[in-house]
Amino acid sequence: MDISLPEGLEEITERENNYEESPHLHSRSVGISLISAAAEKRGLNVNMHRGLVYEISDENRRVLFLQNSPENSTVFSYCARKKHLAKILLARRGVQVPAGEVFTRYDDALQYFEQCHFPVALKPVDGAHGTGVSAGVSTVEEFQIAWENASASASEVIVEQSIKGYDLRVIVIGGSAVAAYIRIPANVVGDGVSTIAELVERKNERRKLNPSLRIDMLKRFDLLERQGRSLSDVPAENERVWLASVANISVGGEVVQCIDHINPSVLRVAEEAAKAFPGLPQVGVDLMLDDSGERERIWVIEVNSNPGICDAVFPGYGRPVDVPDALLDFVFKKQGQHTCATDVYPLELAEPYTYATCEPLLSKNSDRQVELIKQAAYACNLTVEDLADNLYVLSSQHNSVTFYKGLPDRTNVISRKASRNRRWLLELLQQRGVFASVHPSDRAPYMQYRLVVVNNTLVAGISGGSHSGKKGEKCRFDRGNRDVSDEIHPGFARIAIEAVNAIFNPFIAGIDLIATDIRRSPDRQTWKVNDVLCHPNLSLHHFPNCGLGRDLAGKLIRALFPELANQSLPNRCVFATIEGRVQGVGFRNWLERQAVLHAVHGWARNTPDGKVEVFMEGREKAVDALLTLCEAGPPAASVSGISVKEYPFVGLRTFIVLR
Repeated sequence: MDISLPEGLEEITERENNYEESPHLHSRSVGISLISAAAEKRGLNVNMHRGLVYEISDENRRVLFLQNSPENSTVFSYCARKKHLAKILLARRGVQVPAGEVFTRYDDALQYFEQCHFPVALKPVDGAHGTGVSAGVSTVEEFQIAWENASASASEVIVEQSIKGYDLRVIVIGGSAVAAYIRIPANVVGDGVSTIAELVERKNERRKLNPSLRIDMLKRFDLLERQGRSLSDVPAENERVWLASVANISVGGEVVQCIDHINPSVLRVAEEAAKAFPGLPQVGVDLMLDDSGERERIWVIEVNSNPGICDAVFPGYGRPVDVPDALLDFVFKKQGQHTCATDVYPLELAEPYTYATCEPLLSKNSDRQVELIKQAAYACNLTVEDLADNLYVLSSQHNSVTFYKGLPDRTNVISRKASRNRRWLLELLQQRGVFASVHPSDRAPYMQYRLVVVNNTLVAGISGGSHSGKKGEKCRFDRGNRDVSDEIHPGFARIAIEAVNAIFNPFIAGIDLIATDIRRSPDRQTWKVNDVLCHPNLSLHHFPNCGLGRDLAGKLIRALFPELANQSLPNRCVFATIEGRVQGVGFRNWLERQAVLHAVHGWARNTPDGKVEVFMEGREKAVDALLTLCEAGPPAASVSGISVKEYPFVGLRTFIVLR
């Protein structure tokens, strides 16, 4: 494996920076210490919550941070962590990524490797800090070792082209590159006398005096072993010996800050990569650059949603960059959350769900959540683009939202953490004053309710029947539930919305509470917020056991795309004839299900000459998408042709199969 520094940077690495006088040298979390110090210097308030979560505010707004990053989207953070999903988002943006595949079985991965005509890199699909990553793998023996290393960290392993060149991390804040540094693998320079082990020990002592490196010692020597050398070897004077095949700081890599020496075209690639993750204000973009030919070639390897900003502030070599100051500049110029309390608690109920009788046509597992959201999107004439299993994008002309399962990209990762940490959740509810209230005249039985808030508006509620009121007992709605949306007392809208505010305003949330009677004022009864969920089950409200089904998915979509309220949505009506092997293969039943999933109405029938005729109408993009699916049909079908005639819109309300 060849490792080299780009032209012009060898001189920079001759002068190592010294930070032994830094006040952050012994900070428990250097990134948080840097950002907090920068905030206090500006006169901003810093309020620590728990763990790595804290809040920075002024008199007008507050901004939540998780370690180094402000208000990251849960969906885009997840996609950045799952490397194969990150590559999909990057490639969709037109950013060049290494060719590769995801594997769960060694034999399949080995077969792919043997078909490659280039060295490969192996990495866990879900990993960080270089754990399980091997690069420059070119033999079967090396591949086996690399596979064992990667598969020890995750069940899924990426095998991809190993790019020759140098490793560059670019910090992009608000779409602009503010720092760029090369990470070079762990190495030592010989003096002609000392062994490699002695040189490593001395270098580790120097790393302890750098706030960014002090806990990350040189400890990986896979490249040294591949070269047939050992720690007892004595390198020649000024001979640089590379120790590891990856450049991650956590295993001994070093940072050379060099944004002033990087071609602007490279920085533009990093900025374009960051645009693929619009819910991340700060992104660390990892690139590999090959400048050995006439034209520099650039690949984006990974994206980090919570980059280590201290590497740019305390680089081993090169000019330090004040990333915390740039970060605060950005987040306090954009609109943040207002700190003032609200006294408006809207209750605007979701419309009745028009497909309540079609429940048997939908999936019975977690896929139903995705189906309901896509159905609502088609009903609003949005474009639906599937990127991977459970990862999809909904788009209008001027707006787009990325979903993972039923979670929109507008929900921040801190809300998700708060909702999943029971102790912290209860603390936040108590601080907000919406944990519980005891009325002395009330006695059990209590009732359990699920209320749903979308964009700070209460939109629906169901009852799950009686609840014992015992501490620690969760609310259950799978044993029978009833829609109570029309019965909710406005006082419970305040409790539900304040509970959502307590966990930092996720865009959609389900609030489980126990009360005597949802119809009465909460001031006159005992009640308790039992849980707050950032990913509530929409199906419970679409298909209650008793009462009116509510179109929560539709309410969510219209809240995410407010411009739809002022638009006239185009419809399309067609009559289509489908030819080929289309009878006796379940085509009409398949079409009925697809029509419901696309919010399309009409009918389908077989013809005596072996064709299928279908009359369909709905939103323009929904009909377009359904016609595209009809070109292939269900798995057992073989479509040879399809003819389409346009018809005036009729206004049907169902889709039926004519027998």
